[in-house]
Amino acid sequence: MAIQPYQEDSEVSNPIKRIRWATHRAPGVQGKRKRQSIFNRHIKRTGGAEKKGDSAATIPEASEEAAEGSEARSDDADVGRRIFFNTPSPADAKDEEGHPLKQFVRNKVRTAKYTPVSFVPKNLWFQFHNIANIYFLFIIILSVKSIFGASNPGLSAVPLIVIVFITAVKDATEDWRRTVLDNELNNAPTHRLADWENVNTADDKISAWRKFKKASTRTITWVWRRWKGRKSSREGKDKPYTERAMGEPRSSLETRRTSTFSQRTSFQSTRSRRDEESMELTPVPSPVPGQSRSVDRDVELSDETNQAFAREGTLHPTLEVPKEMKTESKPIPKRLYGSLIDDTKTVLGKARFMRDSWKNVQVGDFVRLYNEEQVPADVAVLSTSDPDGACYVETKNLDGETNLKVRQALHSGRRVKRARDCERTEFVMESEPPHANLYSYSGVVRWKQRDPKNPEATPINMAEPVSINNLLLRGCTVRNTEWVLGIVAFTGEETKIMLNSGITPSKRAKISRDLNWNVIYNFIVLFFMCLVTAIVEGVTWGQGHNSLDFFDFGSYGGTPALNGFITFWSAVILFQNLVPISLYITLEIIRTAQAFFIYSDTYMYYEKLDYPCTPKSWNISDDVGQIEYIFSDKTGTLTQNVMEFRKATINGVPYGEAYTEAQAGMQKRQGINVEEEGARAREQIARDRVRMVKHLQALYVNPYLRDDELTFIAPDFVADLAGESGKEQQAANEQFMLALALCHTVITEKTPGDPPRIEFRAQSPDEAALVATAKDCGFTVHGRSNDGVYVNVLGDDREYTVLNTLEFNSSRKRMSAIMRMPNGKIILFCKGADSVIYSRLSAGRQPELRKTTAEHLEMFAREGLRTLCIAQRELSEEEYQVWNKEHDLAAAAVQDREEKLERVSDAIERELTLLGGTAIEDRLQDGVPDAIALLASAGIKLWVLTGDKVETAINIGFSCNLLDNDMDLIVFK
Repeated sequence: MAIQPYQEDSEVSNPIKRIRWATHRAPGVQGKRKRQSIFNRHIKRTGGAEKKGDSAATIPEASEEAAEGSEARSDDADVGRRIFFNTPSPADAKDEEGHPLKQFVRNKVRTAKYTPVSFVPKNLWFQFHNIANIYFLFIIILSVKSIFGASNPGLSAVPLIVIVFITAVKDATEDWRRTVLDNELNNAPTHRLADWENVNTADDKISAWRKFKKASTRTITWVWRRWKGRKSSREGKDKPYTERAMGEPRSSLETRRTSTFSQRTSFQSTRSRRDEESMELTPVPSPVPGQSRSVDRDVELSDETNQAFAREGTLHPTLEVPKEMKTESKPIPKRLYGSLIDDTKTVLGKARFMRDSWKNVQVGDFVRLYNEEQVPADVAVLSTSDPDGACYVETKNLDGETNLKVRQALHSGRRVKRARDCERTEFVMESEPPHANLYSYSGVVRWKQRDPKNPEATPINMAEPVSINNLLLRGCTVRNTEWVLGIVAFTGEETKIMLNSGITPSKRAKISRDLNWNVIYNFIVLFFMCLVTAIVEGVTWGQGHNSLDFFDFGSYGGTPALNGFITFWSAVILFQNLVPISLYITLEIIRTAQAFFIYSDTYMYYEKLDYPCTPKSWNISDDVGQIEYIFSDKTGTLTQNVMEFRKATINGVPYGEAYTEAQAGMQKRQGINVEEEGARAREQIARDRVRMVKHLQALYVNPYLRDDELTFIAPDFVADLAGESGKEQQAANEQFMLALALCHTVITEKTPGDPPRIEFRAQSPDEAALVATAKDCGFTVHGRSNDGVYVNVLGDDREYTVLNTLEFNSSRKRMSAIMRMPNGKIILFCKGADSVIYSRLSAGRQPELRKTTAEHLEMFAREGLRTLCIAQRELSEEEYQVWNKEHDLAAAAVQDREEKLERVSDAIERELTLLGGTAIEDRLQDGVPDAIALLASAGIKLWVLTGDKVETAINIGFSCNLLDNDMDLIVFK
């Protein structure tokens, strides 16, 4: 959001970006310590190229002529780095020669443990962590001296050489795969802006040694690709994937559907032009210098906006609603976001987006990403192919989740669509230092907004915060989005995925660590055996006149002590089999065989992907058979993470029918035949479904209602929505469903057809389930405008302005949306955990409703359903404007933004009025009960972590075979 100076009489609302609801994590003290530890390790890993204090970047001075409302930095805040775009670097950021003082790391990364130069010494260092290898090496050294009685020292060295060589070949093979993947990734293509000056970086001076390494890498990569190409051509193109799985990274099963967004014009594909050496950002050519640009209503500033500069930001235009959405309501104020593009600036127009490698991407570059492409660095999104600035990314490489996540472009950057637009921008991005937290980022872009009709007028200082929801992290993949244009904030080792990866570990099996101690124990026994032998031999030889004289024809030592010393080391060689070297050879053979058996196991073959279980490291395969405990979470691991809205309580009235797995588990504990009971319950639900659909169609013909997708089965709810229980309950049901339709960050997707379909993309499946249920009941979210949401309420099209969205995180346990209603009222809708919402309800009000709703939620929880409370609060215009100023300042802060936003949000989320609660089911995955029973029969103990209530957790435990009636249940309180 662009922040402007406030006017006392201004009634302009300040909407902010829509922030995801369910996957945002709040930082804690321990988390900060861990991230600092990882970052310190990263500093050591980069070879000390930068001092620890300078690794974050330069501390900028306060911006000149800063706007009164945009100054959000604390006096002692340390802004991590400043990135300049088409703006000359200040004097304090350059050295005497004019080069940037801050040298950012390269985008080239290396995850391999070895290089051709370091492989031999480093691998030997790792191998001789085994005490047995040191012992056998020592024996070989002793065998070289003939005085100790070794007949053939070369033969004694053969077993150790074989072990070291085989292990080295195995390690080299595994690390070679990493090296090949590193080279493929570093040389992967992307599109970055060329013929444009990036003032944040200096010319990279390449040394002769680095040139040699680059040439060697290219040569090895070329040879490897040629060899693989010939091999694949000989074996044929129809080779099954299972035979290539050992050498290729694992793919994932994806269930994606290509669809169009509501009210979006798809951007023309430019795939066919990717191989060109240089290219425009869009298929529409940029105008030549001096030619006037066509003014697009979607991207150019309107006349009302231009006139706003003369009035210093006081703007009250009316937002046009599409004809099919028109409703009788008050004009909705529109917020001025500004633009990073300086319309008064003249550029040469030479810049083009060119195909380049990942390793050449630098901090401060403009990059363009296409659909299905991976993100080469941590990139802040300026614009996307979608008019609302949304883009979808898949983050499975970061957090393992395959559901798509929504990222939003900066409001001020959505006009930046072409290469020439990038040249016309002029702004500074202030960013926090790099850290490893995947769920947190704080930055801000600052620029001077000029009036294109009056270039001589004093520009307005503006700023817009940048959060994790505006950032694409390296390793993510762009999905269902034609293109994304962004700016690079972090590269290489400073990206979040690399800070979390750490140094590639050297994995050692537990048996190898245990064998080290066994070798030490055996060596202690060997030491005493050899010591006794040496003492006996020395004493016996010194006595003389005994049978030894008949067999010993002289000695090497000449004295009893020296003879005993020589005998000691001779005994070490003689008794060396006490530590059998054949054991280590056997272990390597067994591990190789185990890896092959794991790969060939048909029970671990995944048919959908045509992919077997592929062991990537053979060193730990023997640990698999020693597993005694398994620790697992419930949601998304044991369950499908597919949420279905089942029940609700509204104004003290419960609605909904469902036969859940927790209910089956509870009945199983009581000895009830769950199969018969389940069949009877499902039959009743089917009959009620038919009744509900009939009542819904009588109330409102909903073209988006799908009978088979309806999960909220409640005919009495539809009857009350029609007014059969009175006006009060009817109004309560309508307000409840309206809260579900408005309090979210969902993006809609429409698929034309007969009948048409509408789907919802959300960060959390819970949120999508709530909005989908509202749609089924006649409160359909059709899409979003720049700062509003369109909702069809039982056939009446309305627009609601989104003023603010207060994000969800694990500490807040709630999410709020502040909306301006069509009648001009401002209402805060809040949903969250019952314990949090109840503590924020207005004191002394709704005592009976609170009690009744709490009982219903407890009943839903015992049935294994996930519960949420829904509440609201009406705000006065004056109260909102005062609070919104504080919120804007907190949102623009670079340091401690989340803490400041949480304090501000906490102040407004008070004195709430309870509306009701929801109950959502997350069913178990297919085969989970059988798998858990199989693990239990193998003697493996399974621990499951869940946030459910105790009774709910017990019931689910019985339904998934984690618990049974023969167990003793112990509950700690």
